Amino acid sequence: MSKWFRLASFVLLLTFSNFSAAAKHDEIALNLDKYVKNAVKKGIPGASLAVVIDGNIRLLRGYGVTKKGGSQKINSATVFPLASISKTFASAAVSILVDKGILEWDTHVVPYLDNIEFSDAEMGSEVTLRHLLSHTTGLVPQAYSDLLEDNVKYSRILQMLDRVKFVCEPGNCYGYQNIVYNLSADMLKLAAGMDYPTFVKEQVFIPLEMDHASYGLEQFKAEKNRVVPHVKVKSGYAPVKPAPYYYRVPAAAGVNASAQDLAKWMLAQFGYNPTVLKPASLELMHKPHIRANQYRYRAKLSNVYYGLGWRTFDYKKMTGFIHHGGWVKGIRTEMLFNRDTKTGIVFLTNCETDVARDIVLHFLKLYQEHYG
Repeated sequence: MSKWFRLASFVLLLTFSNFSAAAKHDEIALNLDKYVKNAVKKGIPGASLAVVIDGNIRLLRGYGVTKKGGSQKINSATVFPLASISKTFASAAVSILVDKGILEWDTHVVPYLDNIEFSDAEMGSEVTLRHLLSHTTGLVPQAYSDLLEDNVKYSRILQMLDRVKFVCEPGNCYGYQNIVYNLSADMLKLAAGMDYPTFVKEQVFIPLEMDHASYGLEQFKAEKNRVVPHVKVKSGYAPVKPAPYYYRVPAAAGVNASAQDLAKWMLAQFGYNPTVLKPASLELMHKPHIRANQYRYRAKLSNVYYGLGWRTFDYKKMTGFIHHGGWVKGIRTEMLFNRDTKTGIVFLTNCETDVARDIVLHFLKLYQEHYG
């Protein structure tokens, strides 16, 4: 019996016994469970939740339905598009090649990628893999994400990168990217000699037993236990087709996965799988690299930075928080944990809702009550 199966069995026992075997701080999981149940009762179509406390998975549960008006229930194995949480897998994948000595964090994009030209050749020559993964290339933020949404091919957009202006020297300012971030996948493909999704599957998904994780729209559609995205309408929420565009930049937004998968991903972030992610690599990825913005949470957070594929922040003088969220049409995703106490949550929902933002703040409040 694998360690993951033992954990899952324990969680199911814990869930269906109403926490009769409750451990210290399990009130956090109970409270979050009620919070999501209430959100579904108030109208969101569905969600999936994982809660990890003190390094142990304490709750895995689904809520509501995969499609409004349908009968298929969401469970903890139901697959969601992860949107930008996918960025956390890109930095991890690169770290594996760095540990093998095949790539370096400071490998320069040019001339490593001979099809890329920047508007300023001198500044462009300074851009490294580290800059890509920390959103510090110095380029105008969100460069050509709009073209991706307008169905322009990724290869065509790359040909236009030489029109994107630099707003600062590489490494000196934060500018969130999707197209540019995906250059990390192109570099990895060249270094590993295989396509990026295959590399992540073989080096991350399989060894971590992330059984429902995959890349791409076709893999998402092939999954029977998957959600349907929903957008806000006057009457509540309406189902829509999954958006194809961000799947074209897999390093930025290409992963599909379940709450079960991300609970295992969180445990890996705690250093429990050093054969996949080495402690030194995790330390570097979780390290603050550049001061960033986080408008969704306004003044609630402090010292907000971006690391390599992760955000970091403090909350009311408590440090050690690591986070990434995601949004794509009809989907919201959140993953947040504290690396010091090994406590965190995964929240996935099949609609565009402020509940995704609010549950992060609710978790932080509960965290402060128990650990502050």
